[in-house]
Amino acid sequence: MNSRLEQIRESERKSHIEMYSNEELYHSESWLKKPIKTVRDLIPMFSSFPSLKVLDLGCGVGRNCLAVANEYKNVDCSIDCVDILEIAIEKLLFYAEEYGVSECINGIVKPIEGFAISKDSYDFVIAVSALEHIDSVSSFVEKLNEIKDGVRNGGVVCLVINSEVSEYNKSTGEGIPAQFEVNLPTDEMQNTLSQIFNGWNVLKSTVQSQQYDIPRENIISDLRTNVVTFVAQKEI
Repeated sequence: MNSRLEQIRESERKSHIEMYSNEELYHSESWLKKPIKTVRDLIPMFSSFPSLKVLDLGCGVGRNCLAVANEYKNVDCSIDCVDILEIAIEKLLFYAEEYGVSECINGIVKPIEGFAISKDSYDFVIAVSALEHIDSVSSFVEKLNEIKDGVRNGGVVCLVINSEVSEYNKSTGEGIPAQFEVNLPTDEMQNTLSQIFNGWNVLKSTVQSQQYDIPRENIISDLRTNVVTFVAQKEI
């Protein structure tokens, strides 16, 4: 692992450990407060499926996947939950037990680029603020193609990816290196998604500018980003 990648991952590790240690899932004013709206809107799409196989890449402590599990816990629902942080998977399994969905949840400690996606394996693939933390642009493109091939006919991908990220020291206004392994221009990100999922039924494709504070080593970062949301269904 090169020094730049190590530095980014250490910075992200510290900020996420702080969040996961101090905030409670679904009882927080942070982004852990609830599943993202796009996932909530998609959950009913699978009500006619006799069984459901889900993949949540960069699952964190489960804010999105646990909502899916709760909805489908009474059917044959299995969710592979992948995160690079041990504390994330530990907390995920704790919350799964708390919410009565442990049988649905398979926690996997791995970097996303290290998790192999088998072909035709999943009905629903979720990756929220995760794929931009793959180790390189080439690995990012490879993983998108793996996701495409890993979805069954009629299945859905829900991808939320930061693009054109910039960060500034909140105290001084000085620019600092963005702590993201993949930081593509927004147009390039959208074009890449459109090309890879060509022929799929695009259900949502949006860009939203966001700005928020995030802890970095010894400072608070003023982070600005264009968030690309891409939802598509593989034709039956």
